[in-house]
Formats: sequence, C-alpha cells, structure tokens
Amino acid sequence: MAVFTLAVLLTGCGDGVRLKPRSNGEACSVVVTGTDQRACAMVARMLEVEEPGLPQPENAFDVMIAGDEGLWKKSRYARAIVVVSIDDKHSPSPRIRYEKDVYAEPQMIVYLETNSADSLASGHKRIGKSLLALLRRFETNVSLRRLRKSHSPAREKEIEKAVGCRLLVPSDITKSKTGSNFIWLTDDGSSAMRNICVYSVDGTDMSSERLLFVRDSVMRVNIKGETDSMYMTTYSRQASADDDHAPTFRVISEGGRKIIEMRGLWQMEGDAMGGPFVCHAIIDSLRGRTLVAETFVYAPGENKRNIMKRMEAVLYTLSPLR
Repeated sequence: MAVFTLAVLLTGCGDGVRLKPRSNGEACSVVVTGTDQRACAMVARMLEVEEPGLPQPENAFDVMIAGDEGLWKKSRYARAIVVVSIDDKHSPSPRIRYEKDVYAEPQMIVYLETNSADSLASGHKRIGKSLLALLRRFETNVSLRRLRKSHSPAREKEIEKAVGCRLLVPSDITKSKTGSNFIWLTDDGSSAMRNICVYSVDGTDMSSERLLFVRDSVMRVNIKGETDSMYMTTYSRQASADDDHAPTFRVISEGGRKIIEMRGLWQMEGDAMGGPFVCHAIIDSLRGRTLVAETFVYAPGENKRNIMKRMEAVLYTLSPLR
C-alpha cells in the first residue's frame, strides 16, 4: 500500500523573525525536478489538471521541470518543489513525504520516491490526488499566514455585530453593506473585485439542496443590480451532475468540526456579470443555526485562480461566537 503524508494543519507558521530568504515564485507555482524525465513529465501532468470551479480553464498549478542539476540548484529557493526519486531499492508503491521552509520561506519540498517510472504510471490517479491535496493545503496555509499578519479588526467587528460570528478579513477589504443577519464586504476593485459575504439562517440542515436554496434566497435579497429585477443567483442551479459548471459540494473535517464547501459560478439575473464563488457552511449548535461565509470574485478578462485561492483561505477562519 502506498504511504501518503497529507496531515498538514490549516495553521500559519510562527510570526518570528525571518531567518531564511523569501521564496521565489507566484502562488500555485511548482518546480518538478528529478533525473528521470519521463517521471518528471508524469508528475507535471498530475499537477496541470484543470482547477475546478472557474469560468475559464486554468491549471491547478503552473509547473516548471528542472531536470538537470544546475537548474535544480538555481530553483532551490522556489515556493514549492516536487523532487522525484527513482530507485529500484524502493518498494513498488510510491511514497510521499515533505519538508517545510528548507531553503526559503514560505516553502514546501515534496519528495516522491518510487522504484520505477512504471510504478508511478500505474498509480498516477491516487498519487496525483495526494500531491494536489498536499500542495493546495500548503497554498491555503501561506494565505492564512499572511491573513493573520494583516487583517481588519474594524470589519471583523462589523461581522460580529451583523451576524454574531467571527471571520478574519483582509486589511484591504474596506467597504461593507449590512442586511438582516447578513453582511457584504468588498474592496470594490476596478479590474478584480473581491467580495466576502457572511450570513446566518435558522436550522442545522446542511444538505446540498438546502444550502443551494438558502444561497439563492439570501443573495436575491441582498446582492442587487441596477434594478430590483437584477440579482445574484447560482449558475446552472438546475444543471445535471455532468455539467462542468454545476455547483459541487464536499465535506471538510477541520479542527474537529464539519464544514460543507459549495463551489461554483454566480451570475446576475438580467445582467451579464458573473464569476466564481466558494461557500463554507458550519453549524452553530449553541444557537441552532447555520453560519455561511462566501467569497466571490468579479474579474472579467482576468485569470481568477490565484485571487480565489487567497480569498478561500479567509473562509477557514469562520467560527461562531462563544
């Protein structure tokens, strides 16, 4: 059986003095290195799958292959590195392990060890799934670390007052609008507008059907266009499961609690606006209600993967008041 190391906590690193150089590379960039070019190419393909929940195709990661030793040495300060080792002394099942902040900060180096390129090929689906989960979690950790260093207590107090819960808000999210048990925060950006909505509803049913109904109901009331006949809704609400743009749901277990994630596309009824969104829903059992935090982006003509990745990290800080 393959050994996969995936237990990376969604917590930031310490805020002490930086002792290592800052890592190179943009978010979601990965260097793949190793002496076997076929194996490196396979790993690159595993990481270049399409990122879900975006209106236009974007790869999950931007990959550069550094096959020779000289290029690898130049790349050791990269943000994320996958080192592929082929050694016939290894067991047939590939093994994944990782180290953090070895040469630079923030940094993750993942070591993928196997006895042959053929073993890697035969297990590419489960290996790719594990690599993607590990590197995505790393990106979330980096964003959380940045968020904890720079956030907006003023906006967070507004959330506590409007909805009765806690959520860290990036310091450059400066505008807000409140409704009934609802708040909308935005940077009102001209080229890429980032948004956060937080709201609560009575009851603890977190089925996909109810969460989708609740989202459409809440957004219809609170996110309006130029007229009342223009309002936000979920794209392909009635779409079949094989529609690439239909909303998707998954359960996340984090810190002993259950999070339901909903991911998909939003659109404005009666208008041409739209883009990606992600929601997190949790139960506030003390008050018998469901708390929802959502981020959505409007960035026509722009790539949206990295913007969404940074904003998704915000959702993991949602918690009820105690």
